[in-house]
Amino acid sequence: MWPVLSDAERDQWDAVPLVGVGPLLFGMTRGQVDAALDYLPTVSGGDFASYSSPQIWGDRLTAYFRPATEDDTPPDAPGRAVPGQIDDGHEYWPGQRFGGVLAAVAIDARVGPQVRWDGLALTGQVPSVTDDALYARVKERGLDQEIRISQAGDYSYVDVGILLRVQRAGDILLTRPVFAAPAWTDRLGDTSEGPLPPQEWHTHA
Repeated sequence: MWPVLSDAERDQWDAVPLVGVGPLLFGMTRGQVDAALDYLPTVSGGDFASYSSPQIWGDRLTAYFRPATEDDTPPDAPGRAVPGQIDDGHEYWPGQRFGGVLAAVAIDARVGPQVRWDGLALTGQVPSVTDDALYARVKERGLDQEIRISQAGDYSYVDVGILLRVQRAGDILLTRPVFAAPAWTDRLGDTSEGPLPPQEWHTHA
């Protein structure tokens, strides 16, 4: 019931803080995200979409979207939509609350891609060890000015837009990293008033 892929079985992705993770760039429309992943979500709501693992039962990742604004321009990527067109069933129009753009990506601890930042593996790891290593990385680079602890006890690294959550796998807990766009970093770990939809907090409490 709780299978966990080994690192060798996972897709291997890199994260670029505040820019994107793997093939996903913050600011992408829903259609662009589908095109970059090369398959459609199995579950979606008004502000999220979850993509299943092709190997074993479970979601590889969940993409979170926010309404587009006048300042948003979809990245030039496969599936690009232009303002006013229909992008995979979601109308993209800057300044209107239709469709949406990618604002955060949560990687499943059990079956999601292995995501590395600066060589550090962040998916499906021992939480305490990974927190220590991640803290050391951000401190070495002078990016430790804003490190916050959520109501759930998760560390949020504001300067790099990473929230390191935990996820159950049987009797153990593994790291579930969440990567966010600049607009969502300030209160990323706030479980009551932060930008992440309740779906993230309720699904993996």
